[in-house]
Amino acid sequence: MLYLTYYLLSINELSYEQITSDISSIYGILFISILSSLMFFHSSLGIETILQDYVHDGRLQGLFIGLSKITHAVLLVITLICLYIIAGF
Repeated sequence: MLYLTYYLLSINELSYEQITSDISSIYGILFISILSSLMFFHSSLGIETILQDYVHDGRLQGLFIGLSKITHAVLLVITLICLYIIAGF
């Protein structure tokens, strides 16, 4: 965790090639994939909780929650595709 903090603080000094090389490494791909999955899952749960609290019509609530889950899934897939393109596979 200490290394990640140091890396993010010094990212301004790195060149484009160094950053893409770091992202393209197996550890970079693994880290970004896991972090993105957790982030979208956490966001989906948060939005679902908000919708359950403030939308009182059951059908409308189900529709919005379904749309939220689909949107999060699509965004995760787009993130992974972009990571695949950056890695150059």
